[in-house]
Amino acid sequence: MAVSHSVEKVWGNPFGRLLTLLVGVGLVFGAVSLYPPIFPVIEWAIPVWFVLWGVSRFYLYGIADPLTSAGGSLLMLGGFTLALHQLIPMGELAGAIAHFIPTLGIFVELFAEHYREQD
Repeated sequence: MAVSHSVEKVWGNPFGRLLTLLVGVGLVFGAVSLYPPIFPVIEWAIPVWFVLWGVSRFYLYGIADPLTSAGGSLLMLGGFTLALHQLIPMGELAGAIAHFIPTLGIFVELFAEHYREQD
């Protein structure tokens, strides 16, 4: 049996997908917990990923659609606020807002993607 056939068989089953995702998360968690210097890289990759995701919305779809522009702006702002939250000690309210902005950006981007698919 070929490897590609085995992979298609496992990935085609919902339980196989779940098991694959759980094993992957376990491997990532194990790598982070066993090798501590990689944790700051992952911690700082999240805000950078939000900023790049927001920039990609403007690059791919332009500024013509207000919902896409709002989603991209909120994702970039969320990346910056998360980075500032990690860099500067903040109070509970500022920390909650720093985590709320990227969450809001994700939901706005989901709505924008839904409406882009409708057109």
